[in-house]
Amino acid sequence: MRIDLADRTVLVTGAASGIGLACVRAFLAEGARVGMVDRNALPDMAGDVLAVYADVTDEQSVADAIATVTRRFGRLDVVVGCAGISGPVGKPLAETSAAEVAAVLAVNVTGQILLVKHAQPWLAEDAAVVLLGSDSAFTAAPGMVPYCASKGAVVALTRALAVEMPGVRVNCVCPSVVDTPMARGDLGDVLDNPDFPVQAADDVARQVLFLASPAARPINGQAVLADFGMSARSAFPA
Repeated sequence: MRIDLADRTVLVTGAASGIGLACVRAFLAEGARVGMVDRNALPDMAGDVLAVYADVTDEQSVADAIATVTRRFGRLDVVVGCAGISGPVGKPLAETSAAEVAAVLAVNVTGQILLVKHAQPWLAEDAAVVLLGSDSAFTAAPGMVPYCASKGAVVALTRALAVEMPGVRVNCVCPSVVDTPMARGDLGDVLDNPDFPVQAADDVARQVLFLASPAARPINGQAVLADFGMSARSAFPA
């Protein structure tokens, strides 16, 4: 299937590692021009790529990064919001501080809002925005209240932006556990259990590419849940 991403300009936040880096590689392989944005050191990449520092919780930093990318490439055809943090995993809400909650929301929710706000003036006709949600927007595990709340907000934000910006498609991908450095730090060796379904970052990157491409033209305002069918299973003992 042709996805026609060659010569398109793409901006990816959270591009230093994990899903963001996998998305950068996938878009470059399709012949796109890519602006890599992260608050951490960015790896050297082959291709038409520009690495830019930004902290998505800082509005001026986001605005400056987008200005730098658009000065180089002239426009934005695709914006991918991959920057995210997990926060205090495994910590009961009663022991979670307001500052810890605010830190998660600042990156996972406000960071996405700021990204789209400042990218919007540069979005080309028929542009696409893809945000990173999570299956945690739909299902929950103990000790993940701030993260689950933030990803639920991303799903609602996706729908709101799709209505707010006619002519721009806005969707989010909601994967289950992905083998990334962040997930390794939170879950450790459980990711190596063959009975535990885990995606690779490249799997999610392919989902992002499809939603970003003209092949997904009718899909707008949607949260694509990719969780190996786990959320479809009833708790009925059968």
